[in-house]
Amino acid sequence: MTNSNLSGSTIVITGGSSGIGASLVDFYLDRSAHVFSLDLNPGSSKATHIDCDVRNPDSVSEAMAKVRIDSERIDVLIANAGVVPSWQSTEEIDLADFARVIEINVIGVASTLKFATPLMRSPGGSIVITGSLNSWKGDPKIASYVASKHGVLGLIKSAALDLGPKGIRVNGVGPGPIATEALRNRILSRNENDENKAAAYLERLAQGTALRRIATVDEVINTIDFLASSLSSGITGELINVDGGVL
Repeated sequence: MTNSNLSGSTIVITGGSSGIGASLVDFYLDRSAHVFSLDLNPGSSKATHIDCDVRNPDSVSEAMAKVRIDSERIDVLIANAGVVPSWQSTEEIDLADFARVIEINVIGVASTLKFATPLMRSPGGSIVITGSLNSWKGDPKIASYVASKHGVLGLIKSAALDLGPKGIRVNGVGPGPIATEALRNRILSRNENDENKAAAYLERLAQGTALRRIATVDEVINTIDFLASSLSSGITGELINVDGGVL
């Protein structure tokens, strides 16, 4: 683990009740940070949970107002909330579902930035946004997700330029594929719940990387922690891939 010296910092994490978000919450609680978890569902940790639906700007605004009551400022914002849709070919795109993915993954991040940054203006802070390898790479079956994560990269680049003069750095992490239970379940469903087919699919993913393995949640968290901390004080507007070196 990195030594990010964020003990005592106020850290706000969206999507903090499950997956990588929940692991981030636990990671920073273990390091004595003041952690706010913003999610539709309460987590199981000792973080301060605030109900928040990133699809609803009013909900995001109210959540940040509640953070402000308990803390003078936000030191680190991790915009992690997102959704992965089901597989769809181009001719089978469900436009309503496409709009839902954009609403959560792009507009939800934009809303989070809009309402959180006023709490970070002095003396600055760090924002880390969860992108994906699909922020730069296409996929034939999840066009809505690819479009949304390309949008996230645009937000990272644009917000970094706008907020840099205020001392706020904005970066992103591009996970994928990551060895999570959620990934395994998606692969199972995409392979007719056949364990052998799913295992073979996972092996193909691993062999499609330079390291010949799938990256881990801990490796994603270490990268986020690096970007959140002063260890990366000269870096902004960047997306760091944590994918084992997808070829």
